[in-house]
Amino acid sequence: MAVTIKDVATRAGVALGTVSRVINGYPDVNPRLREHVEKAIRELNYRPNARAQSFVRDASPIISYILSNRNFFHPIHSRILQGVEEYCEEAGFFVLYTKFQYTAGTEVSELRLPRVLQSHGIADCVILAGTNYENFLDAVEELGVPYVLLANNFVTSGKRDPVDQVRFDELNGAYEATKYLVHLGHERIWYIGDLALPWFRVRYDGYLKAIKEHKLEPLVQTASLSDDPFANGHDSMEMILEGKEPFTAVFAGNDDMAYGAWETLRHHGLDVPHDVSLVGFGGQYRPLKIPQLTTVRVDSEEVGWQLAKMAVQKTKSPRQKLPEVLIPTTLEKHGTCRPLLPKGDEAKLTHLPHSKRT
Repeated sequence: MAVTIKDVATRAGVALGTVSRVINGYPDVNPRLREHVEKAIRELNYRPNARAQSFVRDASPIISYILSNRNFFHPIHSRILQGVEEYCEEAGFFVLYTKFQYTAGTEVSELRLPRVLQSHGIADCVILAGTNYENFLDAVEELGVPYVLLANNFVTSGKRDPVDQVRFDELNGAYEATKYLVHLGHERIWYIGDLALPWFRVRYDGYLKAIKEHKLEPLVQTASLSDDPFANGHDSMEMILEGKEPFTAVFAGNDDMAYGAWETLRHHGLDVPHDVSLVGFGGQYRPLKIPQLTTVRVDSEEVGWQLAKMAVQKTKSPRQKLPEVLIPTTLEKHGTCRPLLPKGDEAKLTHLPHSKRT
């Protein structure tokens, strides 16, 4: 059986990434560790893959973009990758894209890692995008591969230090969206979003901050009724309407759910924005033949640009912990919100669920 890089790492008592960096001639390896690796290579008569070495040494440096547990065709993820590619093209780096599906409960040793990680030394740094869990990050760290993380969709039971990651500002975006509805005169504002998912929990915190500041009652539908966001928004709005309590505005945790809620409101004869003001989050998704939504916009290309910039920095200083980059979000107004009519106005009654305007 051929000797593998893992055998060399075991014999030398070092991480796989250290062996890879010795083989590929990286200068930033501790001399003592380099000596252990070179000794193990001689003793095991290990012969590195010449094709892989040539690819790494002679081609452009490589950033690997790994999209985990998400669909590339969703506009947010395709535009993040676009931002990564634009920055890397200017910086002289090649982008290697791959997808990776795994579960949070899989043991680190049982993860079937993407080939770009199995082929040690191919990628100079990896960008971990999509939805990721602690086990995958642990596996990447065990390999000794430099990485940067898109932190918004990182699911963890603990708290991660704000380093080597890029994040867009969900908390303030949700706060500003809710505050905007309050300033329009709305007091009965529903939030829709599954609190089991960290990104919806952060957006809920922003909503709650604005609600509490104005001494209003929080109204939340946080149970997941469907894995499909559009259907979840649709069914959540059905449940809210069944409660028959008056409300005048809805803030949905993402655009897909907002459009689902909108469809239910239309079905019940309620008009957006005359009867209900509606705000989403994301600024990327828009069904055909439906007006554009007032939403918290995420600049996805800028997210990708900053991820790539940090990844390039990591290739130069792999051991250096880089501070988190926080990207602002913006509230984009597209006519799905309007000021609430003064109390006592007859038209105010149109904001009651199941009522129809005449």
